[in-house]
Amino acid sequence: MDSELYLGKLQQAGFTVVDTLEQADVALVNTCSFIQEAIDESVETVLDAVALKQQGKLKAVVVAGCLVQRFKDGLVKELPEVDGFVGVDGFGEIDAIVQQALNGEHHALIRRRPRLPHQGQPSRVALTPPHYAYLKVSEGCLKGCRFCVIPKIKGPLASRPIEDLVEEARRLIEERGVKELIVVGQDTSDYGVDLYGRPRIADLLQALGKIPGLGWIRLLYCHPKGVTRDIIEAIRDIPAVCKYLDLAIEHADDQVLARMNRGITQQGLRERVGMLRAEIPGMTLRTAVIVGFPGETEQAFAALLSFIREARFERLGAFRYSNEAGSAAFRDPDQITETLKARRYDELMSLQRQIAEEINRTLLGRVCEVMIDEQDPDDPNVFLGRTSADCPEVDGLVYVKSPSRLVPGQLVHTRIIDTYEYDLVAEPLMPNAECGVRPPRSVADEFRIPN
Repeated sequence: MDSELYLGKLQQAGFTVVDTLEQADVALVNTCSFIQEAIDESVETVLDAVALKQQGKLKAVVVAGCLVQRFKDGLVKELPEVDGFVGVDGFGEIDAIVQQALNGEHHALIRRRPRLPHQGQPSRVALTPPHYAYLKVSEGCLKGCRFCVIPKIKGPLASRPIEDLVEEARRLIEERGVKELIVVGQDTSDYGVDLYGRPRIADLLQALGKIPGLGWIRLLYCHPKGVTRDIIEAIRDIPAVCKYLDLAIEHADDQVLARMNRGITQQGLRERVGMLRAEIPGMTLRTAVIVGFPGETEQAFAALLSFIREARFERLGAFRYSNEAGSAAFRDPDQITETLKARRYDELMSLQRQIAEEINRTLLGRVCEVMIDEQDPDDPNVFLGRTSADCPEVDGLVYVKSPSRLVPGQLVHTRIIDTYEYDLVAEPLMPNAECGVRPPRSVADEFRIPN
């Protein structure tokens, strides 16, 4: 979404956004620096852009985002070939920085303490398909996890007002035809604490759920500690809200959780997962875990595996611990070797593949609603889509076999005819059978993943 804001401001200032670097005068590289892999990828992309400039294929290179904010003056010194730098809150000034770069001037706009998120209704240039969009509700975080550098990059929690978010959602529906809204923030469970004195993510979901024309609302990045009764009720009771939650547990061993400063125990995680499954029939849980945190013993890793077997998360992403300078855990003793991290990662993902495949097999023959994303580029009679249990870009696909054309954003009633480890194969119940915004109760009830 940040890239959409940068491009929206540039377009508003009279610049033309083009599809390829071959058409461009300026390359704007929006970077990430959450973990070392993201840093390496960001730096490689910047160096590729610099090489194009040196070959005369670009007039200027501007670098923005987290990498700039985190490494500040050091990055400016190390990359003199870059014409402009913008920190994480430079949306309003990006046009000036780009113009100065084209004029041969080198400028850096990096505030030591990032400002509050953008207010009002900034312009956005769509980088997602028209039928779904991300809605960022806040920047920064209050939790202080010891493996994380986000608070040092983004600052403390800074939420956007509910009325601004609702208005932005309306515009996305009216101007783009958005059918699915994906609510994001560094920690959405704390949304509103800074503005209203208490978390108000459930109130925001209620307000978004009243907007006509919105088919799905998906909530990502909730801290387990912040899962409260009102969040559970909002997911359960608001028809447009997907029965889906991204709930990063990070680990499940009590000693590792304490060292991570997660503020919750394994029993606390068990209670949250249990409440979500008991209160919300057909609930899909996505989680993220870290293997190889300093001091993670074989016993601790075994506890994590045991919890994963017990919880049976429908969706799971795993990361090898990245020892990030500036994080509270950076100088912790008992660092884990990369070889051991890799072995534990492989073992964990092998377990999750088995769980995912077993869950998918229970869906064989079931009826479910699928949102079409695109036509399969290799087969005109196959369309790629997702159930409400699948987030774009990170979860599985449904391969819908249909001789009739299906269009992106269309909601189709399908029957599952085959399953893979992470993906499904389906066929429409009727040619071009399109679902309404709210599917018939019998169809919604039939698509249930057993606990």
